[in-house]
Amino acid sequence: MTLQTNIAPVNLLALVVAAMALSLAATARAQPRQVLVPSGSFHSVMPEVEGEPIRVASFYLDVTAVTNEQYEVFTAKHEQWQRGEVPAVFASSDYLKHWAASGPDYEVIGKNRPVTHVSWFAANAYCQSVGGRLPTLNEWEYSAQLMDFDSQSSVSQFAARLMSWYSSVDTKNSAAVGSTGIENRLGVKDQFGLIMEWVQDFKPPVADDLSLDCGTVGRMQQWGNAYSYAASIRYITRMSYSPTTATATMGFRCAYNMEQEPETATIAQ
Repeated sequence: MTLQTNIAPVNLLALVVAAMALSLAATARAQPRQVLVPSGSFHSVMPEVEGEPIRVASFYLDVTAVTNEQYEVFTAKHEQWQRGEVPAVFASSDYLKHWAASGPDYEVIGKNRPVTHVSWFAANAYCQSVGGRLPTLNEWEYSAQLMDFDSQSSVSQFAARLMSWYSSVDTKNSAAVGSTGIENRLGVKDQFGLIMEWVQDFKPPVADDLSLDCGTVGRMQQWGNAYSYAASIRYITRMSYSPTTATATMGFRCAYNMEQEPETATIAQ
């Protein structure tokens, strides 16, 4: 009887491929989807807001915006949110207009790009389906300001980059989530430079008293820092929308209360 001592090359290749797949899967599982944003305070750009700085309680926040692939999983489970099924009271006719009738064409829109053309109602429904909610305006802006810079020169360069992006947002060629290279000190990515994002209270109480003019934008830039221009544009843009708006510039990410700690969350060091 002859013992076979050599492993066929094809079998060896299969073992290597399988090992690589397991390694990649483990790496993917290790990547946090949410991080804990500890309590703190920040200064709003809203000139009418009194009693600053604004205090924000601890919460969890998605590391990146919700992607087309993630949203497709949601619509598969909740058919009432599929394209063509949503009543006009919950979304405009532009809802998911960049998706094909049968679903997203990933060769065109990309699996890992942020989903857009979703209304505030739709974004709320998605977040509730995963045990979360939309972040409040103050939570979102507080997280966006948790950034560190090496020098004043770095701050100026960052501010210039934001002005350029907000002046000419390319809605037809959005990049993948996590691709901007911009993240706060906790690891939350792309709050600048990718898309606008829905927040829970996107029309603050003082919104009715503000006009969408250059004077208002100027008053909202009172702090004169790297965030004031970008924040003022976000506030003004959100105020111009209704809950049914579904545009190419708006996506979203979810937040979670402390008692709703996601299984995939991590506490950044």
